[in-house]
Amino acid sequence: MWNRIIITICSVFVLTGPASSGDMTHIPDRDFDKLAYGNKNPTGIWSDGTTMWVADRSAKIYAYNLRTKARDSGRDFNTLKAAGNESPAGIWSDGTTMWVVDFPDAKIYAYNMRTRARDQEKDFELASGNRVPEGIWSDGTTMWVKESSFDFDKIYAYNMRSKAHDPNKDFNTLSAAGTQDTDGIWSDGTTMWVADGYRHKIYAYNMRSKARDRNKDFDLAMGNTRPTGIWSDGTIMWVADYGGHIYAYGGQVGSSDQAIQDFSMKIKGSTGTLKICVRDHECEDGDKISVDVDGRTIFFGEIDNDWDCYNLTVWSGESYAVELTAINGTGYKGDCSYRDENTGEIRVTGENTETQVWRHRGGAGSKARIIVERAW
Repeated sequence: MWNRIIITICSVFVLTGPASSGDMTHIPDRDFDKLAYGNKNPTGIWSDGTTMWVADRSAKIYAYNLRTKARDSGRDFNTLKAAGNESPAGIWSDGTTMWVVDFPDAKIYAYNMRTRARDQEKDFELASGNRVPEGIWSDGTTMWVKESSFDFDKIYAYNMRSKAHDPNKDFNTLSAAGTQDTDGIWSDGTTMWVADGYRHKIYAYNMRSKARDRNKDFDLAMGNTRPTGIWSDGTIMWVADYGGHIYAYGGQVGSSDQAIQDFSMKIKGSTGTLKICVRDHECEDGDKISVDVDGRTIFFGEIDNDWDCYNLTVWSGESYAVELTAINGTGYKGDCSYRDENTGEIRVTGENTETQVWRHRGGAGSKARIIVERAW
């Protein structure tokens, strides 16, 4: 495809939801892309704003610093297997207790957040129809539990005090909205977001009416094809993927373009090579773009779902104008909602790497600079 010419918390953690969440887009720099060796299949995620806890099918909950993404093994939960909680899925906490749903047991286990010890009195036995539980979320009064059986896609509600099923607060609207393979859930108290792996999408529902809120839906990034747990700090929404990655979403994109911004790149000496790569969303085919650097076209044509790369020779202390244009936006979209738009990622790698998401209607584009500095 390329002409490869080498120029070489509070106790109940309820937050205001992400602004214009229907316009959310992938923010690669906020991803958790280097999970611990044993954390290969992340399921539920939850944070107190400082630590991100990530449940894994290996019967463990791993802890990471939310800001630096570094492991914080002193806050891991290693007590699940001994409790019989061998296949954890969704997790949620009020800051004192961590509740962990178990997929085959159809049960929610409770643990003391400080000691990590089992707190059996706070366990939940689930309703007879809630046999394949996945994501969970609570407002401190009601606990919602996502049911993911093949024939019955539903969210069950339970009273936190009595632990009794509260059918008046159930969500029975998911299948009618088109969700088919759902898992994680998260809410800001007004909207309930539900991850769907079949559609590669996050669906939104009004918490009061349970009706679909289409304006707050958003599509998932390429690669985020097996979404599991969801958690948000009110600005960024993180979506775990069973493949071993946690994706971050935020910003305002929607029907308006998202332009590329300046890249600040480093090379070893006075001259070096930068690798410029582009790709688009996996369910978009036929969309075409062009990429120019200092007026020279380095790519023109249909963009792939995998990275297409070009090597560019650069000099430290110089800047290079880069322009990305969506030639059309009318390719096959599959289940994507990007009508008449083209969306993808551009990545520049030297001694450092910067990745940006872009989105343009056909015929539109944006310009930025690649600013090159010497690393040492």
